[in-house]
Amino acid sequence: MPYSVYTMAALALLLIALSLNISRLRLAHKVSFGDGGIKELTVAVRAHGNSLEQSLFFALLLYVAETSAHLDGVLVLLLGCAFIALRIVYCGAMFTRRLLVRQVAHALTMLLQLATTVLLVLRH
Repeated sequence: MPYSVYTMAALALLLIALSLNISRLRLAHKVSFGDGGIKELTVAVRAHGNSLEQSLFFALLLYVAETSAHLDGVLVLLLGCAFIALRIVYCGAMFTRRLLVRQVAHALTMLLQLATTVLLVLRH
């Protein structure tokens, strides 16, 4: 089994947790659709949405790099763990309103995706 599957599973758990947080807030604030103008719910929706957007792309990229470009399993695990850690930091920074931390986590996420892309191209 490809090691990237473990990254996908961990990201799925993160996305499930973020989605459950949205559901919890919607129930608490009696909002059935959208964010109801509630800042906390807006932040939760964006944390989930941004993580979903980034995770789908990275999971596919990592899987293709591993299976097509034959990246080493240890490297795949390191890239996956780094990405997961950055997503957790990013979401934590969103929830605690730490803009600089969020920006740094986002920038490092982009660099990690770029590095994985470069590895894919160079090794293919």
